[in-house]
Amino acid sequence: MHSNAMRIRSDGLIGRLNSEWSRLSQDRTLSCFVRDWYDDESPTCPQRVLDTLRGCRTASEQDRILLPLLRAAVAGGAGAQLAARMVVQTMLPKAIRIARSQLRPGYDWEETISLTVGALYEVIRTYPVARRAERIAANLSLETLRLTRRLIGPDAVSVPLDADTVARLTTVDTGPASQAELALLHAQAAKYRLLAEDEPGPAAGWDARAELVELLVWALESGVLDVAEARLITGYYRDGSAADPVTPRRSERYEARQRQRRSRAVRRLAVAASDRFATAK
Repeated sequence: MHSNAMRIRSDGLIGRLNSEWSRLSQDRTLSCFVRDWYDDESPTCPQRVLDTLRGCRTASEQDRILLPLLRAAVAGGAGAQLAARMVVQTMLPKAIRIARSQLRPGYDWEETISLTVGALYEVIRTYPVARRAERIAANLSLETLRLTRRLIGPDAVSVPLDADTVARLTTVDTGPASQAELALLHAQAAKYRLLAEDEPGPAAGWDARAELVELLVWALESGVLDVAEARLITGYYRDGSAADPVTPRRSERYEARQRQRRSRAVRRLAVAASDRFATAK
């Protein structure tokens, strides 16, 4: 099915998952499990887990929320399926973006998102908690991307999305988990001074700018780029209405050197990003 024939429906998988979550969040059985998974000072009901996640400003704070759920999901037994379901709900915005990036000829949206959510479940139930107890959300995202790409196949030609479909997908990509991820990303960007002061904050939602910043933060923390190089890139590709946070107007010779340095950084970033996602095939 071509992309212009896709529709995001309330009876599609995402709609059903959100409706199911509305019911689960009121379920006393799940609330009892949540109280067992967390201590007295932590979330005591399912929705409060997502609300607490929304307030996280560091990866370590996110880990504190996700780790008890993953331990329960991996351990098996009573409550394991519910714990995995809660992690799925927190990661649903990321799963939507992964699916959106992995559309292939021969797959429609529902097939692609179903494969992606299925991959996410598998990654959650087999997550190596003892070895990877830090940066859990990032690890879940990358492993879900890898498994999704293996399930869909090696065809590298993605299906372009029309503007209306993108808008509908974006409206699904909201809620506490998405807001928490955006808030954390903006906190990391602020730490590295990647954004101008007058740029939109997390309330603007996930857009191309946020995706670029996410990639740059990954490049910084992976050692692919240094801070100055990342600032050159984000300063160049920013919205023209925002003040450049890094590079003031200088001489033509200085500007030429900066362009050369930025071009080298972009090439290195492109190679590293390609290598990063090639391992997912």
